Amino acid sequence: MATTLNIVEEVQRMLDTYDTNKDGEITKAEAVEYFKGKKAFNLERSAIYLFKVYDKDNDGKITIKELAEYREKQANTKQQEIEVEEDIEAFILRHNRDDNTDITKDELIQGFKETGAKDPEKSANFILTEMDGNKDGTITNKELRAYYQKVQKLLNPDQ
Repeated sequence: MATTLNIVEEVQRMLDTYDTNKDGEITKAEAVEYFKGKKAFNLERSAIYLFKVYDKDNDGKITIKELAEYREKQANTKQQEIEVEEDIEAFILRHNRDDNTDITKDELIQGFKETGAKDPEKSANFILTEMDGNKDGTITNKELRAYYQKVQKLLNPDQ
């Protein structure tokens, strides 16, 4: 996960790169000048893209605060992705008994029994109903990831 120090360093690098008059803000003119020096193909389009990403209040300037907020959001998103991967791996380790690529209903039931679920078969049926996209009675790695992505979108609609 990116630390606050890493985020501050990235923001400072962006300011050092684009902010030619060193006022702590990046203007479109400064961005166009930067891209001109890099011999970018379409200077205006490059600047527009930069501002679409960072200038959240649409005031024509990218501030330190906007840079930091964007970088922090990126760091949080990356951390969420890591946590989802860890959850998926834990689910697979807990339920996939035969080390193949699919998790069966029987494997789910066994996993729920081991964790002390009140009604392991009901829990397994619920999981299959939610995650088994092609309704073949097994959960593949792809279906598991698709389910977690769907849940993440429901929990974080802004991302």
